[in-house]
Amino acid sequence: MSETLRFEAFSSMVEPEFWSGLAHHKLHSARLDTARTVVRGEFSGGRRHAVRGNSAEPTQRLAVPARLRVNQGAWEAAQGNTQQQAGAVGVNGYLHNTNTIEEFKKRDKGELLRDAGAEILEAIRSGRATQTPELLWPFLLLSFADLKKYHFYHWFAFPAVTADPPDMATEAPAPLSSFISRSSDLEHLLTTFAGSSVCAQGAFVARYYPSNVDNPWRVGPLSEWSEIYGSDKAEDGGIALLGFVDPSSHSTRPGWPLRNMLTWLRHCHPEATNVNILCFRDTALLAGGTVDGATLVQQCESIVMRVNVTPVASLTSECQVSGWERNEKQKLVPRIVNLSSTMDPVRLAESALDLNLQLMRWRLAPSIDLAKIAGTRALLVGAGTLGAYTARVLLAWGMRKITFVDNGRVSFSNPARQPLYDFEDSLDGGKPKAEAAASSMRKIFPNVDSQGIQMTIPMPGHSISASEMDSTRATVARLDELVASHDVIFLLTDSRESRWLPTLLGTLHRKIVICVALGFDSYVAMRHGVYAHDDDFEPMGAPKAADSNEAVRLGCYFCNDVVAPTDSLSDRTLDQQCTVTRPGLAPIASGTAVELLTTILQHPQGGHAPPAAPGANDGAGEFGDPEHQIRGYLLGFRQHAIVGQASSLCTACSPSVINAYRQHGFDFLLRAFNNTLVSEDAPHCAAEDSADAPADYSYLETLTGLAALHRQTDTMLETIEWSESDDDFEAI
Repeated sequence: MSETLRFEAFSSMVEPEFWSGLAHHKLHSARLDTARTVVRGEFSGGRRHAVRGNSAEPTQRLAVPARLRVNQGAWEAAQGNTQQQAGAVGVNGYLHNTNTIEEFKKRDKGELLRDAGAEILEAIRSGRATQTPELLWPFLLLSFADLKKYHFYHWFAFPAVTADPPDMATEAPAPLSSFISRSSDLEHLLTTFAGSSVCAQGAFVARYYPSNVDNPWRVGPLSEWSEIYGSDKAEDGGIALLGFVDPSSHSTRPGWPLRNMLTWLRHCHPEATNVNILCFRDTALLAGGTVDGATLVQQCESIVMRVNVTPVASLTSECQVSGWERNEKQKLVPRIVNLSSTMDPVRLAESALDLNLQLMRWRLAPSIDLAKIAGTRALLVGAGTLGAYTARVLLAWGMRKITFVDNGRVSFSNPARQPLYDFEDSLDGGKPKAEAAASSMRKIFPNVDSQGIQMTIPMPGHSISASEMDSTRATVARLDELVASHDVIFLLTDSRESRWLPTLLGTLHRKIVICVALGFDSYVAMRHGVYAHDDDFEPMGAPKAADSNEAVRLGCYFCNDVVAPTDSLSDRTLDQQCTVTRPGLAPIASGTAVELLTTILQHPQGGHAPPAAPGANDGAGEFGDPEHQIRGYLLGFRQHAIVGQASSLCTACSPSVINAYRQHGFDFLLRAFNNTLVSEDAPHCAAEDSADAPADYSYLETLTGLAALHRQTDTMLETIEWSESDDDFEAI
């Protein structure tokens, strides 16, 4: 009896973690590259599952599809980790991931199969498949990952070189348990497999000696064909078999891997035209522990069949290839996996946010370090209009740690202008702004670590009473702790003097400080210079003096002031109490400030990066060199980049101020807050302690030397002779 040999096709089984790995691969590695990628899969021996019936019906053993499993471990092939489950056969797969759904649909599936078949034949002819049998069973995966919806379109193929005319089964398949002479022979075969790596290779040659009770089996890799298989009439007797790990559980049909095994046989050993095939399905028994032979026979699923192999010379075509997977209705169509409904919504939100950022790396900014941006800890001093817009842009850049500091409450005028608040936040006197802003950020993106600190920042010119001394000291300590624990400080408050203490602390801790201020139709976004070292506070940084080759530190928000900050909040009219600006100005200024920060973070020198040279459009960083100051005007829609060096007389960042704080701590701050008049000769003594104390200058002005500069200027003005006679005018 001869009949056409029929095979049980592979069925793909993909774990959800694989699709997550594909999404990560697409975003972070492949991007727009559609070159094929190696992934790993595995298959094991086929098993039938026992299904218990009722008391009147016996237990049935139902066949399950021949599975090729692909899981998260598929991506470890790139690192050379090709481990698989015990008893499983690992195989390489070739992922062809397209960039669009149209490309997925139009891809020539026949060409993919033909190319795979040609590679299989080349591996056979070169002898590589003999040494590495898994080369006989590659799989293909054509895919398109819609990462916005988390839909994965895919189609598996299991290339098989087809024989035409087909190979024939000359005898009906017989269970291995009936092929062997003794139950102990099966136990010996399992023991032989368990003690070698032959089974893990997926293919082997074997010789069975029914008359040898002690050593009935000899098993080896395909490379030992001549030694083990030889001829069916070998002098030492025994029955020669060609074996493979068979994923099929069908009672008469062998699994798909046998197709390419027979192709290997017809090319490498054309003399073997009628062979015994051992379809080994009992890989699950290899790790089953000690079981008696009779029980093994009952559990045995393997079969033996005899096949008449079509010679190469008889083939109508040497490379006919089939293998695209059919669906449950046996139709050749691709499949789609929708993971959006099964994924955690928070994780989906995080993936969607990362998607927009990672897309920048595909074409426009391939070298951008997104992890550095995401890991930056931002402290926002001010949770008003500027703070709200700045926070949203920081979040859009993927920053996960954002802390707000503010002392206000949400008022009815805020929600329309400040995008982190709504009407409910302004009821019942208003929620504390910092806490409401942080809560809103967590609602927008649950994975953000956002906190709100309700705090009134002590300011120069705003006196501290004796009863407020302890609370002010605690506030200063808390603010110092916040500045030290963050990487960038944004100064976004309404008044000039409220920026003074954060500027001082940011300079002391050598943090990146970004200051943003608004006018009616103008704004400034600037970065402060950063000292080179913790101890010396010597100038370092970016711009270079015109007459020197030495680098100098960039100036801070207060470096151009000739007076110390003082109380600007008292005795103000209503329009002066509110930030009166054109509504579109705040988002422009905030966005500019955040983009200035990202430019700094992507520069190799970070906060010490030099400002861009006039007219230059490039620099050392991914986004070029960061500017020092950007000043914009809605009138005429103009923008200018300005560079200014640090002032040695600055009341906020000069060495005299920093060193005074380091030496005297809160006592120094208290004199600045209370604007205590001091002696110029003894700047840390109260004015009443010196009869010669200048009464017109504040503590900070005297400490930094601004007072002396003022007097020198006054003296020079006094020496100028001003003429008020009309005769002195020159006719033009």
